[in-house]
Amino acid sequence: MRDPDFQELDRDYHGGGAFAYATSKPDVWQRMSRVMEVFLYVLILAAILRLFWPEVEKQRALNTELSEIEQIKEAREARVADLRQEYELLKSDREYLETIARDRLDMARDGEHIIRIERPDDEEPEEEVLPALPRVKPLKPLR
Repeated sequence: MRDPDFQELDRDYHGGGAFAYATSKPDVWQRMSRVMEVFLYVLILAAILRLFWPEVEKQRALNTELSEIEQIKEAREARVADLRQEYELLKSDREYLETIARDRLDMARDGEHIIRIERPDDEEPEEEVLPALPRVKPLKPLR
């Protein structure tokens, strides 16, 4: 059973007294409070992003540098593999050894005419412009 002294407050709370408008339709201050709450959340998120963004950029730069270093490492490993293969060929294949020795010493056998075309390693010819004629260097005869 209910206390008769509180029936009036009960009626105000449930049935349409002074508090009835608060439950049915939010007023301006409640809306403003909700807007400010969302604004504060966005502001806090922006502050966190601003705080950590330099670290994210630094991590991206380090990842780029790491990929460049890995590419250099792969190129050097390929060069090492080529040099090991050349070493094995020089050690075991007489024909290859003779070819390389003749090439590096600029020597040819009797009756042989060899023409060497040298191109610069660091420059690539442009497609639009005709490249200059390559230099021809005669070889010394092998005795």
